[in-house]
Order: sequence, then structure tokens, then C-alpha cells
Amino acid sequence: MSASTAVEKVNLREALLTRRRARTPAERESAAEAIALHAAALPALARATRVAAYLSLPSEPGTGPLLAWLAGRDVPVLVPVGRADRSMDWVEHTAGAVESGPLGVPEPSGRPLGPGALATCGIALVPALAVDHAGNRLGRGAGYYDRALADFPGVVCALVHDDELLPHVPHEPHDRPVDLVLTPAGVFRPSRDRDV
Repeated sequence: MSASTAVEKVNLREALLTRRRARTPAERESAAEAIALHAAALPALARATRVAAYLSLPSEPGTGPLLAWLAGRDVPVLVPVGRADRSMDWVEHTAGAVESGPLGVPEPSGRPLGPGALATCGIALVPALAVDHAGNRLGRGAGYYDRALADFPGVVCALVHDDELLPHVPHEPHDRPVDLVLTPAGVFRPSRDRDV
């Protein structure tokens, strides 16, 4: 990574996290509900028989309503568990079966299915601090998702707040771009050559 890209990522992450912390609980709840409504209209999600998602942090666009909608449709949802080697394992989500992981991130309690379980999902809903118009995703910097999604054959969809969809985010060749972006305002399809 070039030094300038690294600095640009750190500065942008800091600004985005500060903005997220300033959101009110009502704004967060409204965003989560709106994202779930837009997700329900996604063809890639409607046809998926198994979905990868995540348990959101309080400052992230909430996944609770979306997970409840999927549960109501009897769609199995796999959520990640971070491993010591910075890879991810996957556990089938059960409402209420959540604990705090070693990094303070909510994780499912249950039997790990192995890293390869991700490939059984048609779509992966992933966290992001920002996504640009080309689909480049800025995460928190640990690289868990970039590694997990490197060979993922399904659709990758990031969830962000409206003001986190940016014209450009710093990125590198190993950063896995996304195919779709869900915001409270709607669905954004990055300018890439993939039909989703």
C-alpha cells in the first residue's frame, strides 16, 4: 500500500466514524428500516436460498430489520465469526443467539460451519464505512472481508448511510469491490460490468 493511500484511508475512516457516532438513535432506526424495505425489492436477495449477512454495530446501518425479514421468509442467514488468523468462519444466525466477540463485534453463538460456507450463499450483505460510484468499499481496515470475499462467486452488497456513498474512496488492487449498495434512499448499482 502506498503511504498516501494509507493516510487517505485513515483520515477518511476517522471522519466517517465521527459522523456515524453523531447520528441519533431515531436516525439509526429509520435508516435500518428503510434499508430493509429496499433490500426486500432486490432480485438477488429475493432469489437467494441462503444469505450471508452480519450483526451490525450500534453506529452502523442496522441489520436487525433486514435479518427479521429474511427470517420471516425462512431464508437461512450465515453471519461471520472472526478468527485469530484474521479470517472468518460462518455460523447460521438464530435470533437472540448473539455474544460479543473478542474485538467487541457482535457474533453469533452456534456451531461454526467453516470458511467455505460463504460460497453456499447467493448474496453477501457486508458492512462498509463508505462505497464509491465504482463499487470500491472502504472497511475498517483489518481486511477480514477482502480475504473472505476474494473468491466469492455471488453478489456482494454493502450497506451504508446515504452520505457514505461517495464519488471516490481510496482503494488498492486487493480491495474487493461490491456489486450493489443499499442505503436508506435506495439501491445503487456501481458502474461495473456485472448484471445483478
